Amino acid sequence: MIAGHYRLVEHIGSGAMGVVWRAVDERLERAVAVKQILAQPGMSEAERNSMRQRAMREAKNAARLQHPNAIVVFDVAEHDGDPCLVMEYLPSKSLSAVIAEHGTLPLGQVVKIGEQVASALVAAHRAGIVHRDIKPANILIDEHGTAKITDFGISRAAGDLTLTQTGLIGGTPAYLAPELARGSDPAPASDVFSLGATLYHALEGQPPYGNSSNQLALLYTAANGQVIPPRQSGKATALLMSLLRGEPEDRPTMAQAKERLAALAAGEPEANAGTLVSPPVYGAGRQPAAVPM
Repeated sequence: MIAGHYRLVEHIGSGAMGVVWRAVDERLERAVAVKQILAQPGMSEAERNSMRQRAMREAKNAARLQHPNAIVVFDVAEHDGDPCLVMEYLPSKSLSAVIAEHGTLPLGQVVKIGEQVASALVAAHRAGIVHRDIKPANILIDEHGTAKITDFGISRAAGDLTLTQTGLIGGTPAYLAPELARGSDPAPASDVFSLGATLYHALEGQPPYGNSSNQLALLYTAANGQVIPPRQSGKATALLMSLLRGEPEDRPTMAQAKERLAALAAGEPEANAGTLVSPPVYGAGRQPAAVPM
């Protein structure tokens, strides 16, 4: 039992940050998900205390976002000395599980998922929240095709410069924007890139930096913006290339990305997208080339 009224029922997932349980809130008689954020091996007591305080700020940050395509954070509690985020429970599969099962997904399904996720991220960015770790594992899809993005509890409010003190780069290298790999602070434009990388994976069967299991090699590739050109993304190719532009200021805003995804989902040709710039393919030193519509 956590905080006297969250009863753990079933372990449903694990990740770099901790473990996730399906649980029951016995006061309100509803199912919830509980994410226990585990201390890393070798952490001092002072570092553990700092992590608890950071988790409290992150939970408050996440709770600011109320959107039908974002998993809601209800509460924060403690279990065995570790902070726990109490969240909406959604019977679902992650997009990463769906990709693992099917390989690549149809264009229509991918752009509908992308439109929903972009809608939640538009709301997040307007609230000053940057996700920092958009990837297939953090997108949940229910039996009706509704997509919800999760793990806003590890995101950071734009401008909260004290949130991360470790100096470590946040995010997953396979989907990381080049500027983050080079050490820049997270910003809405970095979420745009990571959304593009996630949709790329769903359409192409691999992330835009390739399938290397070497995280340092992926980080180097990301820092250099070495994106593999999409080969089978069809009508979404131009949009993907714009989301994956190497320079943050050259990418569309999340609101613009949402509009273009909605147009693709409706079967409409993209209007007023302009000349798109491809991300660098051979490294940061090469000048990007124009890609006609």
